[in-house]
Amino acid sequence: MSKVNLLEIKQALLNDGRFRDSFPDLKEEILKFVQNPGCPSCSLPLIRKIINQYPQVVQEYFSGREVVNEAEEVKKLMENHWSVISCHVDELEQKLRSLSTGRKQIAIARFEEQVTIVINELDLVY
Repeated sequence: MSKVNLLEIKQALLNDGRFRDSFPDLKEEILKFVQNPGCPSCSLPLIRKIINQYPQVVQEYFSGREVVNEAEEVKKLMENHWSVISCHVDELEQKLRSLSTGRKQIAIARFEEQVTIVINELDLVY
């Protein structure tokens, strides 16, 4: 099941009055956002508040899609998947090509002809 992202919520706030009317408590903030949608200090806190405080409303509007709990996603992103490669400098290219695709943090240290690489596999951000 695909996930609802922040941009889709922003577009729904801008284009659909029915969606805006679903949040009577946030009417003033939504009006401020609609008047200046390019303002990041207005839009991002509002969208996060909508996702965190009103997930049922967002779920009903985007039926068939998953609304992500931001706290759970942050916990997943804090997980580390470490691996270490120690090899001769001539073997380095072959070892790096054998890594899986995706986002990674890499630290490399070299002493003479030996190379040590520490790799942290990063999860995807929604």
